[in-house]
Amino acid sequence: MARTRRQEQILALLAARGKAAISFLAEEFDVSDETIRRDLKILSAERKVEKFHGGVRLPMPRSEAPFDRRLSENASIKTELAIRTAQYIREGATLLLDNSTTACFLAKELTRREPMTILTISLEIAQILNSGGSQHRVILPGGEMRQADRTLTGAGTISYLSTFSPSYFIMSVVAGSSGGCQDFDLFEVEFKRAMIARADETILMMDAGKFSKSGLIHVCDWSEIDVLVTDAAPPEITEQFDHGHLLLPHTAQGDTV
Repeated sequence: MARTRRQEQILALLAARGKAAISFLAEEFDVSDETIRRDLKILSAERKVEKFHGGVRLPMPRSEAPFDRRLSENASIKTELAIRTAQYIREGATLLLDNSTTACFLAKELTRREPMTILTISLEIAQILNSGGSQHRVILPGGEMRQADRTLTGAGTISYLSTFSPSYFIMSVVAGSSGGCQDFDLFEVEFKRAMIARADETILMMDAGKFSKSGLIHVCDWSEIDVLVTDAAPPEITEQFDHGHLLLPHTAQGDTV
């Protein structure tokens, strides 16, 4: 039996978060708890999810968290995107990095760059910059730490970062389509929308596989992205990108569209 679009979106959301409460899923998808329970019953029968009291998670080795697993996925592509992005960033810029795993790869590249001011909501990125021995000035906002991916969250987090005007806001999203960029997490969507408005340029790092995925919440239109760094993009995306830059790794065909 083919899965419904909502069931596919539930799996994608769990891939990003690791686990979720039934009440949270019901609110996210604007359906009843009972509807979510029926979806989870089907997914559980397929062994795609594991149910626990009041919630659900993806089956996975207990020794590896979802964020740590994503850090090892598509590592070669993320490295190429990080290298290409680092090459684009001008000397002396002020950067704001989101909490994506792709941004973690960029942080590793930035440890080899001249001193910059770097803001981030990711404790993982802050640790990478610190352990890399770089001379960057790293600024973290206040907030509550989300343990699953070591991210600082909360309204105060966004409010504090909104007082800055960085040269670049560098982010990733879970999906992209002709209609724009999508994500699942409400905090991250609010954070990204606010930071896009504050930055001189917004850079989106996104591997080609995400163009075939679907998200739940609209983050922004392509017109709000100044630079797209990807290994490949479908024609319906590149056709919308005459306003900015499409950067491909040097191993790909072409550099700028």
